[in-house]
Amino acid sequence: MKTRVYAACLRLMLLGSAAACLGGRANAEAQDVATPSVSEVVVTGEQVRSLEQFTPTASRLDLAARETPATLDVITSATMTTRGFLNVEAAANSMPGVTSGGTPGNLENFHIRGFSGTQVTVLHNGIYVGPSDMVNRPQNAFNVERVEILKGPASVLYGQGAIGGAINVLNKAPSFGPPTANAQLAYGSFGTYAVGVGGSIPVGSAVAIRFDISRTGTNGFVHDTDGDSTNGTLSVLWRATPELDVQFSLDLLKDHPSGYWGTPLVTRSFATQPLNGVVSTTTGLTLDKRLRYINYNVDDAFIRSTYAWPQFLVKWRPSDSITLENYAYFYRASRKWLNSESYAFNPLTRLIDRDRFFVFHDQKLYGDQGSLSWKAELFGRLNQLVVGFDYSHLDFSRARGFPDGDSVDPFNPRPGTFGPVVRRVSPTKWDDTAVFFEDILSVTDRLKLVTGGRYDNLDLDRKNFNANGSFNAGSSFSRTYQPFTYRLGLVYNVTPSITPYLSFTTGQDPVGSNIFLVNAGEDFSLGKSRQYEAGIKASTPGNRASMTFAVYDILRKNILQAISPDVAVPVGSETSRGFEATADAKLTNHLTVNANLAYTDAKYRNFSFVDANGVLVQASGNRIPNAPKWVGNFWASYANLFGLPLDLGAGLKHVGAQAGNDANTLTLSSYTVANAYLTWRLRPNLALSGRVENLADKAFAQAADVFYPSQVLLGRPRYYQVDLTAKF
Repeated sequence: MKTRVYAACLRLMLLGSAAACLGGRANAEAQDVATPSVSEVVVTGEQVRSLEQFTPTASRLDLAARETPATLDVITSATMTTRGFLNVEAAANSMPGVTSGGTPGNLENFHIRGFSGTQVTVLHNGIYVGPSDMVNRPQNAFNVERVEILKGPASVLYGQGAIGGAINVLNKAPSFGPPTANAQLAYGSFGTYAVGVGGSIPVGSAVAIRFDISRTGTNGFVHDTDGDSTNGTLSVLWRATPELDVQFSLDLLKDHPSGYWGTPLVTRSFATQPLNGVVSTTTGLTLDKRLRYINYNVDDAFIRSTYAWPQFLVKWRPSDSITLENYAYFYRASRKWLNSESYAFNPLTRLIDRDRFFVFHDQKLYGDQGSLSWKAELFGRLNQLVVGFDYSHLDFSRARGFPDGDSVDPFNPRPGTFGPVVRRVSPTKWDDTAVFFEDILSVTDRLKLVTGGRYDNLDLDRKNFNANGSFNAGSSFSRTYQPFTYRLGLVYNVTPSITPYLSFTTGQDPVGSNIFLVNAGEDFSLGKSRQYEAGIKASTPGNRASMTFAVYDILRKNILQAISPDVAVPVGSETSRGFEATADAKLTNHLTVNANLAYTDAKYRNFSFVDANGVLVQASGNRIPNAPKWVGNFWASYANLFGLPLDLGAGLKHVGAQAGNDANTLTLSSYTVANAYLTWRLRPNLALSGRVENLADKAFAQAADVFYPSQVLLGRPRYYQVDLTAKF
């Protein structure tokens, strides 16, 4: 196993991705492989994915992607640099079956296999810090080594949630090779910029240090929606002995995200310049070109957050067959929103009615994970077992309020001010203790059985206080959840290059709101999910081409669905069925293509509710919002164009039509956007790139939100970017 892991790391390093061998925290033993001089070359052009790559997101068993009985997609730092992605959302959005789009209150809201919000867990170096629709922050791509996405229920690995999938963001890590440094400078349309500098340096033979600091910013394509993010990461790896690694990491972030909450829908009679082909409705509403770039927020609006995250890893290998690992962390975050968020066109007054909402978070989370990995023979067959524990303690305080709103002119909105702030505080505490196991047994030389299980004991205490400070006993409650989730998988090597698999996984999550917001009205057992999946993974000798194909069936039942900010109603179940296919190929020494296609049929079952107008809506059989049936991506690059150190690349993303609400009265039209880049390798370690995104300047609706039913989030218009990247 160790030989295979070293070989996988060497392949990664030859692609300019040495730090990926650490997997953020899970594979520190591979860092002593010296970085070859070729890694100093700026990597450009598309890459062919290796199915032998170690993938910590999918398992603690050191499994390569080929050995994992699940769909796992990876995008590396090299590919993010090639395509000009400045943040994690852009990177993940290019992966199979993934779409995104969220309000500033739900940043980087990802949609996978028909699920979104809290049903898609976002991890950082494999750690869950809370529901993604509340705690997730825009992550600068410069600090990231790779992004991995595990599709389907992942509760067996990460606890409650993760029904649609888990997205793991892995930081760059130190290495013991020669000192390296890299830098980025980018500028684009709408005042967008990015700057970053970082590097890894060994200190003697036992210590290696990695640091990265980056800043991104934009004025936004909508008026007065500027934002910025500063991210610093530091990691110190101490090889105390050949068997003992100690690593300290620190992640710091301060951001002020863009404040675009959406563009309001208006009546067709009002829209003298309709924005055609973007949305369709059964209620007589549409979009107006004249409102496309107008901001309806108040003048003193703000969004701000900071977090500090020290992490401490100890990994000890007393023998070739035993590995002990312990990972401790403390996460402290502060987040503040104060905005007018909801904009509704009033056909009687022909004004835009605005709300007011503020929310402040103070979060403290500390935890510890420990595991024992043991390799031995079981019944004469090779077996690897991982057993461990996962403990976390949360102190989370949320203060919010809903001051009175107002109305403004659609074309010349006087911003005004927010008004008085009167807080209602809601503290939440939890103590979550879990035990888990994973096992892989070589049933035969070709057949492997992969199993896993996790049992949690989650003590949750949630309190609500009124605006006057008095305790609200009616909505406060305490409960202990004890979910057990598991997975079963079979992997069969038909040949060393062709590997089909079967898997069954289960998941559990809160029936209504996310775990931070569950109140007495949602005092039920956790909702349950299960997934059947079958697939095949294959590659050609020499890894010049690889492909994956998977079909799946997900059932989620016993849930509550939020139909407005304050109302949730029972839903019998949700189903999601579909397939995903990927193909990567180096067709010639110069031409490389990457393509993926996903089909998703996600629907409600046994679901009816009364809408805000008092009308009974029969939503059984309706499509789940923000779940397009078809999503496809295509990227191609040609290296050394005309025999010059010039690389030309292009990409297409197609997103099918999406329901915009539970009643399916709003539809976001399908769209296709094209991107292109041209990279000139000025020197082996220096590259200059020019890029165009949304070449045809396509107007499209990226997402909708049931909490903001009168508006939709529009995608960015045509965008130009120039960037300079260096690696030494």
